[in-house]
Amino acid sequence: MGKHDTIILSNNDRSLVYRWLASFFTSEVKIETLESYSSPEGRALLDVFSLAPALAPFTGELTKLTELPRESYQAKVLDLATAYSRLFLGVGGQHSAPPYESAFYNEKGTLFQKPTADMNKILQDLGISIENSLKEPADHLGVQLNVLAEYIDREALAEANGNHETAYTLHQSQIWFLSNHLLNWVPSFCESCKRFDKSGFYKELADGLNTWLAMDSAHLNEAEATT
Repeated sequence: MGKHDTIILSNNDRSLVYRWLASFFTSEVKIETLESYSSPEGRALLDVFSLAPALAPFTGELTKLTELPRESYQAKVLDLATAYSRLFLGVGGQHSAPPYESAFYNEKGTLFQKPTADMNKILQDLGISIENSLKEPADHLGVQLNVLAEYIDREALAEANGNHETAYTLHQSQIWFLSNHLLNWVPSFCESCKRFDKSGFYKELADGLNTWLAMDSAHLNEAEATT
């Protein structure tokens, strides 16, 4: 097994990747973000993520930002904040990429539709809630990526405790969640990101997310077929 396979197959790595990707959709890149990834620990983390082929282009983009002169950070962060607002906060109007499943639920593109209610039920069943700092509906992409990470963490814990039946159920939950609450709309969302992002940063992020989801889904289904 090569290094590229290891990060895909490790539950710990998979959970970390999903929470990491979610962070870029739930908040703007800040100067502190660039400073953290320019530190030895931050660079080591990016090196790990770059081992996954799906994530390598985006980690490369982020690495390039950290290598800019420190005095350039402020201007770059402002550029990215503009791109974030245009894409994810609706400032771009029809040239936006709303990060909500409801927006892609039907042709109307309105929010707070059935996917929101479905996600609220999933959060309730898991016994978790949305952070107060994230004032977004439950079908926000960042919430969904963190929910998938939660399923992964719980599977790993169940396996560690020898609860193989529970672990199997949580594995099935990941397959179901990917199919019904991510792969059913995120590819279209990512296409909007790629079409309308002028910074290049969120285009690479969308490309990485889309490819990672497809690869992770394939891996989960392969593992399912061999059990």
